Amino acid sequence: MSGKAPPGPYGFDNLPQPLPLRAYQNMAIVLRTGLLLTVILFVSGLALFFVVHPGESLSTLFSSKSFLRFLDPGALFNGLGHGDPAAILTLGMLVLVATPMARVLTGMIYFHEHGELDMSLVTLAVLTLLLVGALLLGPFLAHL
Repeated sequence: MSGKAPPGPYGFDNLPQPLPLRAYQNMAIVLRTGLLLTVILFVSGLALFFVVHPGESLSTLFSSKSFLRFLDPGALFNGLGHGDPAAILTLGMLVLVATPMARVLTGMIYFHEHGELDMSLVTLAVLTLLLVGALLLGPFLAHL
């Protein structure tokens, strides 16, 4: 090897600097918080389902497609206000889907703050695709 920088956007002298440790710690906090909240919502929703519907099986809950009606924000808040187990489980699923999106957003913010325009744009594209999938493609497929 000649010691010269390899071709491409980054040579040995201009490699991007890693993000500060605090950035990775904050992204880990986002993921752990989302996971913990999801588990709390799932366990609470399932426990409430069995209290409200003793003797029923989970197949009753899942076969009714009751989750679909709670994809509307008004119906979700109404269902949560009435303690509907399906609404709580739906919120758990929404938090589960939103958690990696929040992590990508956190990464994008840190990349932007540290002048990593290329990585900011890549994470923005990933976030955009995640949002399109969740907000447009998901509801479209749910209505098929």
